[in-house]
Amino acid sequence: MNESIIKKPHVTVVASYFYPKVGGLETIAYTTAKMLQESGNYTVSIISSNYDGKGYRKDMIDGMTVHRLPIAFRLSNTPINFAWSKMITKIFDEEKPSLVHTHSPVPFMADVAAAVAHKKHIPLVVTYHSGSMRKGNFILDLIIGVYELYFLKKLLQRADHIVAVARNFIPVVFPQFINKVSFIPTGVDLERFKKTAVPNNERVAFVGRVELSSMWKGIEYLIKAMAIVIKKRPSATLEIVGGGDALGLYTQQAKDLNIQDNFITPGPQYGAELVKAFERMNVMVLPSTSDSEAFSVSLVEAMASGRPIIGTNIGGTPQVIDNGVTGLIVEPKNPQALAEAIEKIISDHAFAQALGDAGSLKAQGFSWEIQTGKYIEIYNSLIK
Repeated sequence: MNESIIKKPHVTVVASYFYPKVGGLETIAYTTAKMLQESGNYTVSIISSNYDGKGYRKDMIDGMTVHRLPIAFRLSNTPINFAWSKMITKIFDEEKPSLVHTHSPVPFMADVAAAVAHKKHIPLVVTYHSGSMRKGNFILDLIIGVYELYFLKKLLQRADHIVAVARNFIPVVFPQFINKVSFIPTGVDLERFKKTAVPNNERVAFVGRVELSSMWKGIEYLIKAMAIVIKKRPSATLEIVGGGDALGLYTQQAKDLNIQDNFITPGPQYGAELVKAFERMNVMVLPSTSDSEAFSVSLVEAMASGRPIIGTNIGGTPQVIDNGVTGLIVEPKNPQALAEAIEKIISDHAFAQALGDAGSLKAQGFSWEIQTGKYIEIYNSLIK
């Protein structure tokens, strides 16, 4: 039998960071790739950075080959190596992918891989996980502005299809590409995250990265809000579920506000421990301050777990939260408004349970099976 007839399509996924690195982009890239591989219809490989070591490393994860390329230096959270073009070209020549799927931001690696794929006439899908990446830092935002105006535009131009995780950026900023844009939100593992009754406690939680490069997550404003809440409700607690190099900074902030006894930091939680973290919280808060927040994985996991959620009116969060139905939305960088929303939920258990029930119902439409199926339709339309 002719080998070309039985050969499976080969999809190469490119992401600056990949499992076991944890984050929204990383979760989407890993989960969709894993489900493609497990379908038996595709061969999947990954190109990412060797973020925790030096040199090139090849791993096997869930049957997928993972090429981890060396990092020369970092700009904020962006790993960079000007030798990646040559390395990625070599990988493409060896693997001969039927399609390349890049995840951005984080920039640079996705841009390099897209340029190589374009040169080799390999179909290219780009998933863009953010709104504008500008974060309020003048120098950094100047660099980001140049990237978005030129390099991001070039990346989207090269794409045969664009997947937007949030609705409110690409169609507005780059309307010229609207005819090749699909909206596919993040997914949730409904087998892992199942609805349980909201505990009648006053535990408020944040779930996500706790890194200096991700200070736009707004944890400082959540801590300030909790200081206000705790004055009225001394038994209220704040649990920061996650790890990173900013944890010490926030721990010190809690001490400065004299709420250290109400401040819990279990570190990053995975698997069954993450499920338990959602089960013990009364409400989850995502106090982001930047449009970099697209369609939060942790918010959808909280919803699937039956927990009320609070977010800010920024990025893709208003697409996740139906204000007053599945959770509450407040303006960013407003500790007083955030405190009032938190107190409204933790002081009214029936209201908290109603929000949790509605959120769990909405989360059923975000299963990974549904979202991966949408990607497969795009792949099949592009693979010859």
